[in-house]
Amino acid sequence: MMDRQQEPKIKKLGVFTLAQGKAMGISQQDISRLVAAKDLVRLGRGIYLHPNAHLDRDVGFQVAYSKFGPASAIGGLSALYHYNLAEQVPGEIWVVVPPGKRTRVKGYKLIRTKTRLDKEIIDEKGYRIVTVERAVLEALKFITKIGERTAIKAARESLAQRKSTEAKLARAAKELGLESMLAKHLEVITP
Repeated sequence: MMDRQQEPKIKKLGVFTLAQGKAMGISQQDISRLVAAKDLVRLGRGIYLHPNAHLDRDVGFQVAYSKFGPASAIGGLSALYHYNLAEQVPGEIWVVVPPGKRTRVKGYKLIRTKTRLDKEIIDEKGYRIVTVERAVLEALKFITKIGERTAIKAARESLAQRKSTEAKLARAAKELGLESMLAKHLEVITP
């Protein structure tokens, strides 16, 4: 049975890692007992969920962020879909990670990048995601992976829906070192 003082904390966390549980004073043995008693759900290796937690629609992003750690962020087609800039529902969760990161876990598409993972990233509840500007710029950068039509349409939509501006895109491109890539596509994406 779960400690009455810990339960509201765990419930509020939603998806949490073993390390976060330990930080709250719950041992690995306690977590194992709670999983066996079905008071916790094991989502993956070292990732847990309180069965009555209020889940956001982005629970998949929270799980991905827990799996790949603080040096990762949701990006690519998943970010475009999150910002309503892509109609296609991604079959996998796209995660931006450092160049050396690998996975055999199905359901994730890793975008390995040397571009800094502390630029143009925002913290959401339980995960990090690239900004609209970085999502658009990376769609253009990885146009062969995302698809030319999807990338160009997302860039146009971000401007048409006023989710971004040419100035914000230019500032983000400079910060990320993608100015030449933006210049190459600017004529096609501007209305």
